[in-house]
Amino acid sequence: MMGVKPLDQEQIINVRDFIMFLGEKFKISTENFEDFNKCSIQEITVLKILSRHGSTVVKDIACRLNNISMSSLTRVLDRLEENEYIERKLNKEDRRSFKIELTPQGRKLAEAYQHKFEDMAQATLEALTPAERLILVELYTKVRTKLGDQDICLSNPIKNTAETEEILMV
Repeated sequence: MMGVKPLDQEQIINVRDFIMFLGEKFKISTENFEDFNKCSIQEITVLKILSRHGSTVVKDIACRLNNISMSSLTRVLDRLEENEYIERKLNKEDRRSFKIELTPQGRKLAEAYQHKFEDMAQATLEALTPAERLILVELYTKVRTKLGDQDICLSNPIKNTAETEEILMV
């Protein structure tokens, strides 16, 4: 495309650093939540799925989780049930399966996790003017639209450039 200016390397580095900063904040916050509530990230993720989608069959939970075996998911569900965060109920539409539902205690824990990140979002927005907040949301929407259909994963192959090869040799 003619007239399209190439990306500025300094901007790329700044955005990369910001993404890494947010990732680290998310990681620390999640680890603190896990330690305090004695829940693994997989358990929290199941609670989030149930909170968002309501009563769900085990197979659908497995589809929403990445890279989890059915035996691992069963252990996660067992721990959540032992802690009274979920209930297993026979699926009336298919008696070979169970529906998983949040208990009031499980809903409370899922909401507490969600609230933790709402606090982070609020702190982020408080650092900005009202106009900057609108711009941030608009930019986030654009980026999410662009990245929403792409898998961004550290295990995906990266571009094979001389610079990348040099970095990987270190």
